[in-house]
Amino acid sequence: MKPQDDPWLKNAHKNAEHIDREIRKLESLTGPIKENRPLITKYQDFWNQAKLITALFKELKPLAQSDRDLLWKKFNGFCWEIKEKQKAEYGAIESLSQGHYDEIMKLVELAQLPSSGPPPKIHELVERGQILKTAGDLLGKFKHEMIAKHKKTSFDRIQKIRETHDLAWESVKAGKSPRQQSATEIRVRKNLEDNYERNRKAVIALENFQIGRGHIRTFLATCEIPEKVAAAQAQLAETERRIRDIEDGIRKLEKWIEEDERTLRGE
Repeated sequence: MKPQDDPWLKNAHKNAEHIDREIRKLESLTGPIKENRPLITKYQDFWNQAKLITALFKELKPLAQSDRDLLWKKFNGFCWEIKEKQKAEYGAIESLSQGHYDEIMKLVELAQLPSSGPPPKIHELVERGQILKTAGDLLGKFKHEMIAKHKKTSFDRIQKIRETHDLAWESVKAGKSPRQQSATEIRVRKNLEDNYERNRKAVIALENFQIGRGHIRTFLATCEIPEKVAAAQAQLAETERRIRDIEDGIRKLEKWIEEDERTLRGE
């Protein structure tokens, strides 16, 4: 049997080519590592791809030892280079994260309800609720630029303050008979609660589509198969359309929320 007809060798060569393609994708994420991207996000994309390649080394069989050694050396070289670069930039990452953390926590403290004194009025609850919402929005916006401990502390604190707000609203409702609450006030508060939840879900959906868009763009930067490129471009166009629709929806929700909050404040 000729070497080129050996099934084992053919499969081993095919697997080696597969891994090499994935390593070339990894290489496209090195250097400046995705310019104009948040520091933490750009490294996340690289290490996600590296994790995939590590799994391929374990799962793809057969693979000639000479190919495995050569590919592993190439792969390990990229990983070592980026790991060292990430270490060098950690100070910048932590500083960036600290700035976002400080901004969020200032808002959280402003949103905190007084621990003593008379119960807060409705307009106070609305105002402090909006401040807390802004803090949550900032956490969602900057979480890819924040280190784990800053994200967790911010999230836990926002949740704790939100619980006190919910209790205060329940107290307000309990202290008023249905007749004391105008039909308009009841309707507006219900609209606000619904739109807060819709806006939260829309922001999460937007973030997921934006992440998906980044993955498609990374794939298109390295793929050389015309059929797969065409399919990915169509998927990218659809993803871009969905992103625009969600952004339009968020703008409408924010406008409605602002109008209802002004109504509750009596403006």
